[in-house]
Amino acid sequence: MSSRTEQKQQLKAERIERERVRALEVRRARRLRLLGIVLVAALAVVAIAIAVSGGGGGKKQVSTKNAAAVVTARFKGVPQHGLVVGNPKAPVTFVEFADLKCPVCQAYTLSVFPKLFDKYVRTGKVKMQLQLQHFVGDQNGDSEAAARMALAAAKQNKMWNFADLFYYNQQDETTTYVTNQFLRRIGAGVPGLNVNQALAARDGNDITQQLTQSSSEFNAGGFSGTPSFAIGKGNGTLTQFNPASFTDPSSYEQAIDKALGSSGS
Repeated sequence: MSSRTEQKQQLKAERIERERVRALEVRRARRLRLLGIVLVAALAVVAIAIAVSGGGGGKKQVSTKNAAAVVTARFKGVPQHGLVVGNPKAPVTFVEFADLKCPVCQAYTLSVFPKLFDKYVRTGKVKMQLQLQHFVGDQNGDSEAAARMALAAAKQNKMWNFADLFYYNQQDETTTYVTNQFLRRIGAGVPGLNVNQALAARDGNDITQQLTQSSSEFNAGGFSGTPSFAIGKGNGTLTQFNPASFTDPSSYEQAIDKALGSSGS
């Protein structure tokens, strides 16, 4: 009897494991399809980013002057507090899990994000939270270096400016380029950011704890790559949101409008 019970338990465990693997494969396949769709758009976005940032010499040249003006104007007058931008009492929360070296994150940020920001964040309907990961440049430490500097900027309530400007100056994901000089140039384009203070703070225990927490939330949410998103009412429970595209804002708007409707706003 006991052997039969053990056999049933083993079969059940094997079935659960097969279902888990199958679900992972489905998510991975979907992510790859979306990535394929976004590649062409991402190339166009990168070209726009280079033009906006005043770089005629290619992505290896970091020129933040014009891009900094665009970013500064975008966030002007909108409150930031740590990882969050927007009205702290907004009826809907929209969370982005991103890697600053991720080219798909860049495509979303330069094509979809500005529209969502103007329509929902600037109007006080939505607050956005940025949870930084470090997958893309993990082998050389680039992504972590970028994330640490952004989180140090968050201590001065300048994280979103820094992250946005970083994307305008993002380079080839396979190269190592997030040096102190690069970070200083990006930081210098953020009005009010004390760059020296941020550089000194980036290796603090609080920054390390924030990275660990962001990674834990990413894993707990069942996400498999960046960018990933979650949406919810106020400060309540968040639900994973899978957009139809990383360059078309329509599915994002539908999800946010639905959340706003259910919140009674």
